[in-house]
Amino acid sequence: MSEKNAASERKSALSRDSAGLWLCLHFNALPLEVFSRGFKEPDHPTVVTETARVAWLNVAAAEHGIRIGSSMDTAFTLAESVASFERDTARELSTLSQLAGWAYQFTPNVSTSPPHSLLLDVSGCLKLFGGLGNLTRKMLDGLSSMKYSVVFGAANTPMAALLLAKSGLAPKDFLKAPVAQLEVDPRVVDSLAQLGMRNLGDVLKLPGGGLSRRFGVYFSDYLARLTGARPDTRKYVNPEPRFFSELVFQSDVTNVGSVVFPMRRLLGELTEYMHGRQLSTRHLTWTLDHRSHPAKSLNVFTASPENDAQLFFSLTQLQLDKITDVRELDSVSLKVTEFESLVTSTGDLFEGKRFRGPDGKVSQAGAHRQEEHLLNLLRARLGPRTCFGLSEANDHRPEKAWKTVRPDIKDYWEPEEPHALLRPSMLLAEPQMLDIRNGLPWHRGPLEIVRGPERIDFGWWDAGLDRDLHRDYYIARKENGARLWIYQTNSEWYLHGLFA
Repeated sequence: MSEKNAASERKSALSRDSAGLWLCLHFNALPLEVFSRGFKEPDHPTVVTETARVAWLNVAAAEHGIRIGSSMDTAFTLAESVASFERDTARELSTLSQLAGWAYQFTPNVSTSPPHSLLLDVSGCLKLFGGLGNLTRKMLDGLSSMKYSVVFGAANTPMAALLLAKSGLAPKDFLKAPVAQLEVDPRVVDSLAQLGMRNLGDVLKLPGGGLSRRFGVYFSDYLARLTGARPDTRKYVNPEPRFFSELVFQSDVTNVGSVVFPMRRLLGELTEYMHGRQLSTRHLTWTLDHRSHPAKSLNVFTASPENDAQLFFSLTQLQLDKITDVRELDSVSLKVTEFESLVTSTGDLFEGKRFRGPDGKVSQAGAHRQEEHLLNLLRARLGPRTCFGLSEANDHRPEKAWKTVRPDIKDYWEPEEPHALLRPSMLLAEPQMLDIRNGLPWHRGPLEIVRGPERIDFGWWDAGLDRDLHRDYYIARKENGARLWIYQTNSEWYLHGLFA
């Protein structure tokens, strides 16, 4: 094959390979929006600097005459109230990772292309969303609600989709993409420009062998992956769900109550994330931060897995009401690291307090929801460790045969086989010695042994609990029918529990 035919083959490879479709989401303003999306006034002049020079700016800053490359002295002269931030690449990468998790609701094949782009293989989900147009509109709605701007690019290869998005071009103008947007060494870009090559079409007209000799194997490999002549294997993001989102304030906040609206926004983002991936959670962590003070964390727990923004907000407000040691804030963030699959159930049509059954009682599902709501409120007001449940424990010793469990962690233990003897519903904190009359135990009257004995042994390590190393337990009945749990040791009788 001649060099001329090889060049023609490279140019046609992109359109010939239609097996897959890649969509690029390019966040060209991400360095700016990681700071400004939480502003009350989105049109406030804002810039992001690198090495003391303006590197990104919004429309309002440009309207004041600020330009890329301007010094901050110039920027403040042109717009005295301009908000400025030093570029934070770690924050950008964290946000890009979070956006990748958000995009997972549309396709599991999500790849990051740092610093500001995502690449999605959407060939398998177009039918589900009714075509590429509907898919991008749905994505745009979600990103706009989070105050992120995006440029889409769609092509048959990931590199081509990225190039189209960065260039802001339609697929039909693929060959018009400027060489400055190619994902190659800047020195290669300079050399191409010196040769008079302005766009991709000019580059692809050149023989491949000559390009490889002049610019190296990496450049030839990039062109092959760009046009689809060579496979471009991508590493997809970890599907493990994790949510983190942050809002930076336009100016310092001195009233904790002022963070209510930003918190609502973050909860909206969280619930959209969970709805998209069919998830729920029991634990949210808020962080109230200021550059000059230690961060303040608030933990919100629920009795069961939830994905209700209003419930989360109500519980968060109860936590906010208890804060007295926060003087000023410049950001608020929300983090969730533990998720559970969303369990949906079909409830009664008229479930709730206002609609009762023929017997006048609330439905079982509705009553359960009311119990969970009460428990959520109690834990929010009193603290997560103040409310607990009780469970049997895997221990034969009566004093150790129960344990407390957190309501949100169902750590209940059930014996494989029923106990040889019934266990009382209430155990005394300390066994109470009983009188003995006519050789039988006495508790405000004679006791009749109805069941037993059951011997329970204690090892030497339990000597601190009880001097005796074994006890014989019985169920005894009083004259009025009440049942007691008693035991005998060394000819002495003790009352240890009461049956309901």
